[in-house]
Amino acid sequence: MKVNVNHPSFISFLESISNNILSAIKLEDYFELNSEKKLTVSFTVLNLIKNSAKVKANLSDIELKSFIVVLCKKNEENENYEFAAVLNDVIKNYDVISNISTPNKKADKRKTNSDLTPQQ
Repeated sequence: MKVNVNHPSFISFLESISNNILSAIKLEDYFELNSEKKLTVSFTVLNLIKNSAKVKANLSDIELKSFIVVLCKKNEENENYEFAAVLNDVIKNYDVISNISTPNKKADKRKTNSDLTPQQ
């Protein structure tokens, strides 16, 4: 999917996502957090990005990573360094964070007919 990242509507979309996340999460002390709390914040931000982006686009993992990179760069340009650092951590730890957010399927506990037959 090719997108002109300098198009006014796309920039407006990025700003609305940034404002949505920044209104939901307090990031002023992000640089002082330990790594476990940073991972928690990154997880929350990734979920907010997924939910916000879902409104306008259905993004694959690769497209979502690219979208986060663009969002990070735009926030650096706007001198919003804490949020850019969170987005950078999301990019670095994307695989770990996305595995946390993916629910594990529970094993089927029902017994099958082969489980009920007596063993000889």
